[in-house]
Amino acid sequence: MDAYGQIPVAAPAPGFGQAFGFVVPGRPPQYSDSFQQIDAAKWSVDIENSQQIRDVVVFLTTPLTAPGIGLSCYITGPPFTNWHFLGAVTNENPSAVFRVRWPKDEGAPTAAQLGVSLEPLEQIAIQQAALPGTELVDFGKMVAQDLWNYLESFEVR
Repeated sequence: MDAYGQIPVAAPAPGFGQAFGFVVPGRPPQYSDSFQQIDAAKWSVDIENSQQIRDVVVFLTTPLTAPGIGLSCYITGPPFTNWHFLGAVTNENPSAVFRVRWPKDEGAPTAAQLGVSLEPLEQIAIQQAALPGTELVDFGKMVAQDLWNYLESFEVR
């Protein structure tokens, strides 16, 4: 980061076109050259038929060159203004599978945009801490609570 807290990002160099990419299971991979640059450190790409999407795989094809940054991943539906944080990839974790969770009041849209942003690792850690638990963890907690309640019912009082 520079003295103003900005992440220095040079203009895309030749070969930068495939620095990261994503895959929706069952569809061909798309690389960063298919993304539209929104800002110096932000890109987005349209995803058609998004109501069928449950997972998105995001990956780095080359390491991030600036230290202390990662690539945060977001998704949004029409009108493409309310971005939802999915997770991040970093040099230490260059690929990840993200579960797409649409807010209950929004439902699954027919079109979506995947956005990526270069952000400081500290900011990414804060956002990841705010993510809800995974469905499997939530299910495990419910099973454990049910088992506890069942066993507790045999307690002699």
